[in-house]
Amino acid sequence: MTGLYMRFLKNLLSFLIPLIIVLSTFALHNAIGNIVDAYKKTINNDYSIMVIANTPISEGSIKTLANIDVKNVQILKREDIITNLKEQLSKNSLELLKQKLPFFYKIYLEQYPTTTQLNIIKKELNKIPNIKKVETFASDHNKVYSLLILVEQIVQIMLVFIFIFAFLILSKQIKIWLFEHSQRISIIQYHGGSIIYSALPIIKIALLSAIIASAAVISLIITISNNLSIFLSPEVLSILPNKNSIPVDFILIIMLSFAISIISTISVLIKHKIK
Repeated sequence: MTGLYMRFLKNLLSFLIPLIIVLSTFALHNAIGNIVDAYKKTINNDYSIMVIANTPISEGSIKTLANIDVKNVQILKREDIITNLKEQLSKNSLELLKQKLPFFYKIYLEQYPTTTQLNIIKKELNKIPNIKKVETFASDHNKVYSLLILVEQIVQIMLVFIFIFAFLILSKQIKIWLFEHSQRISIIQYHGGSIIYSALPIIKIALLSAIIASAAVISLIITISNNLSIFLSPEVLSILPNKNSIPVDFILIIMLSFAISIISTISVLIKHKIK
């Protein structure tokens, strides 16, 4: 009896460990994705395109002529600019500056643009006749955006490798189980039983592992999310999104856990039947 229990526990752990690893990586991938999206929204509130125009322009004309999703257009008051230079210039120079000074605008976008989108936006703005110059601060933008993309891609690549690792480990374990119970399976199939029926014990272990693994990872996420101040700095906490997406992540984790277990099990059984 003890031997059967230990064998069951061994089979259960061989499913649980790779499942917990892949689900934890998936949860990390989602968390980083949410943080990156939240950070994009945060920096988008501060990021703006500087436009210098010969004549006044409106938000509507920018949307129409440049076809840009503009959140807000803020005009820099010419009076403030002149006041800042008042002590440095003579009276005549100030009068001349008032006549020649162009109009300065800050354009805030609905979404933080990619490098390609930013280049397109600059070209479209430059097509507007009365716009004299467009400054997108491309160097700083590209550094920030490249860093965000790098973080996302590293986690995505890691997730793919973990998926492959989990599938191979689970498939190997199922093959070992089939080999150990080959005689029993042959007898069941000889009496008309299907390969699914003969492999019910390992299928049950796979489903039980999916339940335990998803419950363990969800419990870990809840514990960490309730104690984020221990793991993260105040600067990072300030840009974190709200927890509305967590229930959705929980559903995805449960679905992924069952999908990996079922697909790996069924694929090995089908391959075994064909052989």
